[in-house]
Amino acid sequence: MTPTPSPRPPAPNPHLLASLDLALTGAACVLWYLRPAWWPWPLLLIAAGRLARILTSGHVTWRRTDFDWPLLLFFLSAAIGMGLAHDRTAGWSKFWVIVGGLALYDSLVFAPAQVRLGRRQIAAVRVLLALLPAVIAGYFLLTNDWPARMGKLAWLDPLMRWFASWQPVLPGHRLHPNVAGGLMAALLPLQVAAVGRAGVGWPLIGLTALGLLMSASRGAWIALAVAVAFWAVWQVWGRPWSRGGRLGLIVGLALAATFGLVLALRLGPELLPRDRLALLRDSLDLGLDYPFTGLGLAGFQMACSSYVLLLHVGHTVHSHNLLLNLWLEQGVLGLAAFLGLLAMAVRAQRAEGRARWSAAALVSLAVIVLHGLVDDAFYGSRGVLLLFVPFALLARGSASVSALKMAPADVPGTSQVPGRWGLSLVAVLILGLALLPAVRAMFQANLGAVLQTRAELSVYHWPTYPIQDALRRQAPGSPPPVDLGPAIARYRAALALDPRNPAANRRLGQIELSLGHYEAARAHLEAAYVAAAGQRATRALLAEAYAVMGDVPRAAALWRTVDLSAGQAALRTWWYTSIGERDAAARIERATRPETSQRGSP
Repeated sequence: MTPTPSPRPPAPNPHLLASLDLALTGAACVLWYLRPAWWPWPLLLIAAGRLARILTSGHVTWRRTDFDWPLLLFFLSAAIGMGLAHDRTAGWSKFWVIVGGLALYDSLVFAPAQVRLGRRQIAAVRVLLALLPAVIAGYFLLTNDWPARMGKLAWLDPLMRWFASWQPVLPGHRLHPNVAGGLMAALLPLQVAAVGRAGVGWPLIGLTALGLLMSASRGAWIALAVAVAFWAVWQVWGRPWSRGGRLGLIVGLALAATFGLVLALRLGPELLPRDRLALLRDSLDLGLDYPFTGLGLAGFQMACSSYVLLLHVGHTVHSHNLLLNLWLEQGVLGLAAFLGLLAMAVRAQRAEGRARWSAAALVSLAVIVLHGLVDDAFYGSRGVLLLFVPFALLARGSASVSALKMAPADVPGTSQVPGRWGLSLVAVLILGLALLPAVRAMFQANLGAVLQTRAELSVYHWPTYPIQDALRRQAPGSPPPVDLGPAIARYRAALALDPRNPAANRRLGQIELSLGHYEAARAHLEAAYVAAAGQRATRALLAEAYAVMGDVPRAAALWRTVDLSAGQAALRTWWYTSIGERDAAARIERATRPETSQRGSP
């Protein structure tokens, strides 16, 4: 009798194994969100997911997309920003969160369209995007400090009191309402596209909408409304690259802008208050000290306090502007990479036409950019983990897979290196600009600012040092706590190329004030003031130089143009008293009195 062969075990589901990559990458991103100080350890989960991908295909594959080159530049600029960061702990934490966002992009692009679970077919990406905004909304509603947020919009206060009445006390990281609102507003179009006509998913959309409402983030509301309004007009009138569609683009932009203005006026003039405008100006001033390289990842707070606001402790976490934050932390390369991503997104959307994710991804990106003009929910927070999700959805329809081989130039959807003539022209222009003395001076001043920031702020901690000036001034019989010689050399090299360079003059003047070299400080600060009179720190430092040298009326006139509401005048008075220069302290106190400032004339 011939034995009956035993049934063979079912073969592993390759699609299910491939979806394991997305699941493990998502788990790594959750760990980086909850514990960014864990640094590279979540990479083990990502490596396991990539191994699952290899086992699925049987060989190593690399999916090339239109976004690869700008993403590579973004990663390189983040690595440079990490190298420049004065706070290594915070810099490494942000770097690995950025790596998590890039890994999530790759996993989303590579995720299978369907996953077999028994007899069912499940779209893993759709399920993820349907659940993710609702999870953010639920997390925000459960953990937000409702009593602290009441009063922003009076008509929402009753709902906030209701949430506060039953809210459990939960540990963990709390999302700022503006961050939560920005994340939900940008992900809501993707959630709607993921749910589609499935009735079971609409409660998830309702939960996200409720969370967005309760965030009281008017900027997020307006950004979403304007983006959707523009998309709606665009769809009705016609696409701008179709024949005759350019008029539709103009009309859509005009209507969307009008709609946004009406919403802004209706929701309150406090949408962009005076202090936020001042922060944007101060952030721009800070960025002009590091125009090429940026100041490094997660370095804004103390750099802005030390070199712009002239405070001894951190004041504001970031600039509240997406593009400014990118420039400040990752330099011109990081900003160019992100702008390149946006340009490629428009190109990809044009190629994809009416594909499932095309319009939703573009609306999501529009919300990110529009809201990013007044707040930064993505790059300025751990939300950078989700910054590249819309790009991944656009890439899914046009990406090609190659087993570590260069894709043919004529394969649709594969990325191509720009033409040689274009690259040559760009290289010639950059070289020509780099040879100009003013540009070379800016670069030298940029390097000096980086060296000074790393030397001072990597050591400075309050209250170990009561004020930053104490790092620069040598105590009797001991060397100074930091060596600013390399930074000063860069500043002097910048002034040799361009004596009007405002950053080098102001930075040297600030150092010389701390050292007691008041005549030299005044000369450098006057030169900085002539070159850039609008910079807040220059006016404050020059006023201080005038005061300590006895010219109280001129000091009072300048200080009248500077916001000293954070206690800067008392801080400077304390410093001069602590080093025994009581006459200088008395002159500063007299010059910063309201009645003296009113009598002063510019």
